[in-house]
Formats: sequence, structure tokens, C-alpha cells
Amino acid sequence: MHSAARYIDPVADVQIPRDRFVESNRLRLHMLEWGAAGPTVLLLHGFLEHAHTWDLVAPSLAEAGFRVLALDWRGHGDSERIGRGGYYHFADYVADLAGLTRALRTSVTLVGHSMGANAALLYAGTEPTRVTALVCVDSLGPPDADPSLTTLRYAQWISDLERVSRTVRRGTTVEAAVARLQERFPRFSLEVARHLVLHGTIADGATRAWKFDPRHQTASPQPYYARQATAFWEAVRCPSLLVEGGQSPFRLAEAEIAERVRAIGAERVTVADAGHHPHLERPREFCEVLIPFLRRNACTD
Repeated sequence: MHSAARYIDPVADVQIPRDRFVESNRLRLHMLEWGAAGPTVLLLHGFLEHAHTWDLVAPSLAEAGFRVLALDWRGHGDSERIGRGGYYHFADYVADLAGLTRALRTSVTLVGHSMGANAALLYAGTEPTRVTALVCVDSLGPPDADPSLTTLRYAQWISDLERVSRTVRRGTTVEAAVARLQERFPRFSLEVARHLVLHGTIADGATRAWKFDPRHQTASPQPYYARQATAFWEAVRCPSLLVEGGQSPFRLAEAEIAERVRAIGAERVTVADAGHHPHLERPREFCEVLIPFLRRNACTD
């Protein structure tokens, strides 16, 4: 019989993860690893973030008996950027996950936040036999898009690409980056914001530069159509869980959420006093939800 979920404070109990690099879809992808045995849990961060966003919960998952891997998506963190003329589409993220699961030679449980949750959903519907369980953190995909706006999206995309290509990125300081992050996500503590900045930037002379590829700061040309996404939701075959932040500013309309939950067949839990990042804002409560679900549903081949 398993003991109750135990949350390890990584500040008090420092557990430095191991760095791993894996070749997937012709790119060198970076991961952090905690634990060495048990079912494999792959953590997938959100937009413009990095693998260290999971540092507050990954040690607890490893202590609960899981082999935990946190991925830096292509063009994020310490993973390789795409080459000249390339771009970052969700189909690319799905292909990266396909290559990664083959490199790991095992089925995986996917825990994705925001952008990472959307990519995890698409992959779980594409290769359902390779995913043993699925957890989506504060996202089941963006709002449905209006097809009539597609031409405008393409025009904006081209304009953004031109802007990025001629923009010289200015350096920042840790203090300025922390302030900017807390302005965008006011529920982040100073300690959490500083942790994300220190791992999300690199020294650039006397200042710091963000690690993510600037091309991520362009508007994607591809709209998100719920009608198309439904095919992926309904193809998911594993136990699934939606963990919502009760105070999330990115919450969809209730009818939209309920429709997607039904199509996926997901359980649904809310971390009441959390915004868009329950794993960073309320890590203890997040683990108390996540670990029991993983113990019931994560398994190996």
C-alpha cells in the first residue's frame, strides 16, 4: 500500500537533477532527470519557459517512485534551436515527442502545462498506445478560432518574422527580468520568479539574454480549430486529468472546457488558490493532486 503523497521542498532538500541530451527529429533536445527507476513521467513546460519550471514538484514525483524527465522544447532552455528558415509549429512538437518516446524505448506518462499540455494532447491522440496517462495543467488547448481571420494571421506572421529578423535583442538584468515576469504573472513569488530567470537566461557580456529563440515571439499562422482538435481528443485512450488553476486568467468558457473534458474522458480537479501555474504557485497542493493520479494510472510496458 502506498503512503500518502509527500511534497519535498526543493529549496530545503536540494536535489540537483541530471542533465540528459537526446537526439529527436534531427534536433539535440535537453532534459532534466530525477530518479532512476519506475514508470517514466515526462514533464512538458509552457510557452517561453524551460525544464526548470518543474523543479518545485519533480523531486516529490521521484520520491514517490517515478522516473521523472523534464524536457526543454526545441528552441527553449538548453535544447537546440531550429535552423535558418525554419519555424516552430505544433506538428513539430508532436514529431519531437514521437522521436523522444522512441529514444526512451518505453511508454510514457505526459504531464504538460499550457502550450506543453496542448502538444501532449495532440501527441496522445496521434500515438495513443505510447502514452499511459495524460495530465494537462491549466489548458486543454486555446479558444476556437474563426476561419475568416486566417489570412490576417498569415499576414501578421510574415510581419512578425520580418520584425524579428531585423531586431537586435537588448540584454537584460536579472532584476529587470524578474520584475517583468512578476508583472506578467503576479502570483509568482520573488523566489520563484528569480529561479525561472536564472535558469531561463544566459550571460551575454555584462547583461543576460533569454535562452528561447526570438522566433517564438511571433504570431503563429495556424489557427486552432476545435472541430479539428476534436479528432485528437477523441483518439486519446489513456486515463487523463485536467488540473486547473482556480484563479487562472486564461480559463476558457465553462461550456468549452466541459465539452473538451467530455471528448477526452478526463477527470477534472481545481487547485483553488492558483493561477495559470499551479505547479509553481501551489506546488504542495499540486503534488497532492498529481501523485495519487499517477499512482493509479502510470505504468510501464
